[in-house]
Amino acid sequence: MPRVQECTQRELSEVIGLVDDAMRQGMDQTMLTDYPLVYQESNHPNIRVIKVDGRTVSVVPFLLRTVDVEDVSFTIGIISPTATDPEHRHRGYGLACLRSCLASMEEMGCDLSVLWTRIATFPFYEHGAFEPVRYQEWIYNCTRDDGGRFRDHGESVVRYDPSTGTHPDRIRSMHEAEGYGVRRSRSEWEALLRLPLMRTLVAEQDGTATGYLIVSGAGNKPGLIEAGGSVEAVETLYSHALCRSPGDAQIQSYDPLSGSTAGRLLERKLPGRRRLTTKSMMIRINCPTAFLRKIRPWLERQTGSGEEEFSIGVTDAAERISFRSTGKGLVLEGERLERHYELTRRELTSLVFGPHPVRGEETAGIETALFPFYFPLWQLDQS
Repeated sequence: MPRVQECTQRELSEVIGLVDDAMRQGMDQTMLTDYPLVYQESNHPNIRVIKVDGRTVSVVPFLLRTVDVEDVSFTIGIISPTATDPEHRHRGYGLACLRSCLASMEEMGCDLSVLWTRIATFPFYEHGAFEPVRYQEWIYNCTRDDGGRFRDHGESVVRYDPSTGTHPDRIRSMHEAEGYGVRRSRSEWEALLRLPLMRTLVAEQDGTATGYLIVSGAGNKPGLIEAGGSVEAVETLYSHALCRSPGDAQIQSYDPLSGSTAGRLLERKLPGRRRLTTKSMMIRINCPTAFLRKIRPWLERQTGSGEEEFSIGVTDAAERISFRSTGKGLVLEGERLERHYELTRRELTSLVFGPHPVRGEETAGIETALFPFYFPLWQLDQS
């Protein structure tokens, strides 16, 4: 087995060629500009490659992110575009790169690994202890005819111009007001707002940005993919975007399961239109005890006045964690309680985040109000 290496600037063009051949054939897009945060120089050590005869033949990258859900925060590593040259498949190269990424994430204390894939490729990632979880967002299919259902409240609508740098901080603050999602620095916002085949519409009132809407024609992130700001401004932007869309086009709009300003507006204007996405997400809990302790305040709110007292042993992580309701709240420790369950890492993932439909509704036979836990990842953060 050739050794797994970190990508350098010298290998980057081969890496991009490999993933573009696998995922961008017939498309007027390239991974290099579709995922600028993944392929920026500072992330090259997190791109793992295998070379044969001096040529890159397999690649698995990951991108570290911090997620905020109300008052809890944790880290995730997003497994990004993965590919192996057709002539070198079925030799374990991709899995070796994947396991190298996972080992690094565990060393870094990264709580979760996350990826999106097709059902057909579940078995490959299951070798790395990933588990498919429940569908993660709502989708509304819209058309130009729906534009009239949204009221224009009179704000000026302008297109964000990356060269002026006028709105990034205001857009960032409107996004963060939703209270959920991946943290994005100003430089990351600037990169994401320049993504090809996308445009950002901004609603202005008396010269101040009051709402934004990202309209995407990219094949990997199509539709009205993110919005924020006041309800009135978002409604104006939906009216503007839909009324100017192609007449026969189906336009997808998204709402995380946790809810959003845009989602509440869509449900009011397009009742009965909502459906679950079929985009499959897989998660690996890298550090079970650390992750569950980080989300303890959220879990505590799920108990209400109920009682929880059980423990779980994670067999392939050599960890044990106990859940006990007390007068001081939910206590998470490492003792073995009378009500005890032995779970694999994958079974724990299914319990915590909810099972994927292909897995049925079984959650290891544990009855608890603590789960499922949900954290929204907006389309801009998915890769």
